[in-house]
Amino acid sequence: MILRTRQKPTRASLSTILRMSRPLQQFENLAIVGVGLIGGSIALAAKKHGLTRNVIGIGRNEQRLKLAKEQKLIDVALTDVTQLQNVDIAVVCTPVSRIAEDVIAVAQATPASTLITDAGSVKASLCTELDQYPEIAARFVGSHPLAGSHQSGFENANASLYENRKCVVTPSEHSPQEVVQTISSFWTQLGMDVRFMSPREHDHVLAMTSHLPHLVAAAVADQIDDHTVDFAATGFRDTTRVAAGDPGLWTAIFSENAPQLVHVTDQLIAKLTRYRNALLENDGQTVSELLKQAQEKRKLFEDRQRSSSPQGE
Repeated sequence: MILRTRQKPTRASLSTILRMSRPLQQFENLAIVGVGLIGGSIALAAKKHGLTRNVIGIGRNEQRLKLAKEQKLIDVALTDVTQLQNVDIAVVCTPVSRIAEDVIAVAQATPASTLITDAGSVKASLCTELDQYPEIAARFVGSHPLAGSHQSGFENANASLYENRKCVVTPSEHSPQEVVQTISSFWTQLGMDVRFMSPREHDHVLAMTSHLPHLVAAAVADQIDDHTVDFAATGFRDTTRVAAGDPGLWTAIFSENAPQLVHVTDQLIAKLTRYRNALLENDGQTVSELLKQAQEKRKLFEDRQRSSSPQGE
């Protein structure tokens, strides 16, 4: 079936999609492009929730795919995306710098009825590039499951990774409503709370809540030396935890979302300058006000986290 391009869903139509209660939707064949932590966890979760009968894993390393198959994350291992045929839905979980290329490859290898989404953390540049291809835009909708770890590799995959977590789905003006509905339903059935944003809004929000914290963690971690490291304790550990992430992966994310990341970095520099000036002027009142404001926002975060968890846990 060839999906026709429609107008961008309105707020009302997206709200309708979000509220719709749908029965379990099975996908006979699910393709995962990039079987690492994220892709491996999607494979396990899809099997756990009965969403698919067969998981096809596509990657570059034949030995790694063989191990993933032996550990029953995937049922079929392919190193050549052109071998994909009868696939109902494909999820591209490769680094952000490769997603567009991989989506195009999947689209060229599969019938027009195959739906495609991704799991990357940058959306504006990706959706803009793919919108140039109407036949791809008609069956691709971007997604970003907000779950993960500083660990990597399918060895750390977890079937429960996505439960009670948010997933941002980013329809473009070319996204058919039925495709948005099916892809959002896929994430919902993995246990996720689906929210809708434009690609640009997504990138602004994630620059503030994910990319900037990683940049700051890396900068703080880089301040330590051979002497001071012996005195680093829980504050340093908690503040710099995400700095343990893969530098190559995060270089690509920073580069793809550079405009939004530069904007929020400038905002942070302005805030740090207020702290610096207050300290230089021995202005304890301003320092206290800034710390109290930060404390209130941290409490807001904690309250929202508790309210969105099962039984408020």
